[in-house]
Amino acid sequence: MFKFRMAEMQGVVNMLPLVRKFFKDERGTAVVIIAAAFAVLMGFTALAIDSGILYLEHTRMARAADASVLAGAQELPDTAGARSNALDYAQRNGIDPSTLDISFSADNKQITVTARKPVNLYFAKLIGFNTSTVKGTATARIAPVKITRGLIPVGINEVMLPLTVGQEYMIKAGAHSNVQGWREIIEFPGENGATDYRNTSLNGYPNTVQINDQVGKAAGNMSGPTMQGLQERIDNCTDGSTWNNYQPGCPRVVLVPIYRDLAPENKVKIVGFASVFLERVTGNGQESEVYAKYINNTVFGETDDSLTNSYLNSVRLVQ
Repeated sequence: MFKFRMAEMQGVVNMLPLVRKFFKDERGTAVVIIAAAFAVLMGFTALAIDSGILYLEHTRMARAADASVLAGAQELPDTAGARSNALDYAQRNGIDPSTLDISFSADNKQITVTARKPVNLYFAKLIGFNTSTVKGTATARIAPVKITRGLIPVGINEVMLPLTVGQEYMIKAGAHSNVQGWREIIEFPGENGATDYRNTSLNGYPNTVQINDQVGKAAGNMSGPTMQGLQERIDNCTDGSTWNNYQPGCPRVVLVPIYRDLAPENKVKIVGFASVFLERVTGNGQESEVYAKYINNTVFGETDDSLTNSYLNSVRLVQ
């Protein structure tokens, strides 16, 4: 038994050099594994950092495309004006206008803007990628407004259609004016006195009105208070605004109904809306007249693509 154990011990001693060599080889293997893992880790770090940069740039480009397309759509169906606005807003957002692709639908009621930008990569250069191109695409469309608020109590008789941008129209005729159709003041629901008419002329009707609504014709002579409110709007504009050069919120920019006279009924039917720039108020009482120029202005509101007589559009992103 003793001899056997001695032999066994001697075998263990003889194996020690092999064990030491094994552990020495393991340390070398660990170094290789750690180096490989570090390289993989660096690759993922490069991917994460550069992906973050690309994501931020893509978000920026998408927002720039949205801003450009919304600005351009406000000029539709004038495609030249829409293109100019889109390029201007792209430049304001730090995008080179020459990188934009701009296209329009066949009916000129939709605009698509695609913005592209090459982005320099950093860590990804270690694995052979120097740049990547990001892009943002947006599409906006205009559609006729079906429901709106803020109307003044005078409007455009549908016999004057079609409207032309920049053309002057008499939106309130005097008793002896050579204008076809009804000539007086619109009575929106809830209006029943001079103060109401003056406030509605100055601030717009606070409630909503929609296509096909029938509203009344004002009883008595409401021309005085109505003209006072409209003249005050004109007087409140002190920055020299004109129909083709005005700031947002200009008091001379008003919304009016386009109506159909239902005579002999004491009502009119709302068949559309338009945005106009108040030019002047002339005369007094029943002989007062209001002149305005039709402008291609857009508002936010519920739309209906089937409408044909509404000249007031709303813009919405469709992509």
